[in-house]
Amino acid sequence: MGRHDFFSKFAPRPTRLRFAVSRVAALVLVLVVLVWVAFSIIFAPPPAAEELEAIPLVADPEHPAATQAVNMITVHVVGAVKKPGVYELAEGSRIIDAINKAGGMNKKAAPELLNLAAKLTDGQQIILPGASSSSAPAEATKAPGAGAKISLNQADDQTLMTLPGIGPALAKRIIDFRSKNGPFTSVEQLDAVSGIGPVLLGELSELVVP
Repeated sequence: MGRHDFFSKFAPRPTRLRFAVSRVAALVLVLVVLVWVAFSIIFAPPPAAEELEAIPLVADPEHPAATQAVNMITVHVVGAVKKPGVYELAEGSRIIDAINKAGGMNKKAAPELLNLAAKLTDGQQIILPGASSSSAPAEATKAPGAGAKISLNQADDQTLMTLPGIGPALAKRIIDFRSKNGPFTSVEQLDAVSGIGPVLLGELSELVVP
């Protein structure tokens, strides 16, 4: 065996050399990819935050803000109620609300003689008739031709408009007059209602009672 054969025996084979080079190249490639990823993470700008679309708030009409002021009115409730007196209610309330505020109706109440659905006005006096006087006013709500007289203190606007010369405007004035000044004590007090002169008063005097 010569010297040449000795070195040939221990010299690396071409296949092993190519395998070693391939491993080194693979490692270098992996390192390059890792370095590129690291640089991309570190130096890449953060994504811009998407602005949230502003949604306007819509007020709920059924639930007004707590800070919204509520207008109040003052009324005087008398008659066949459990607790007659002066009460405050929200503007827009009805006569039935005022009666409930006054403790409700007592056993003698005759609510059929009063328009419970009518809206209240500030300073109004609500007179709830009692059963003791229900028979006369009940007859009074009939048309004048039926032979009964209409009660100025108990009739609503529709009943008052059955009288000659009384339209919606005059009926409202009569009701407003008794609300502000209290019940009529005589038929002659109609003369103090704007729009009712001596001639019309003469026609009404035989058809109405206080």
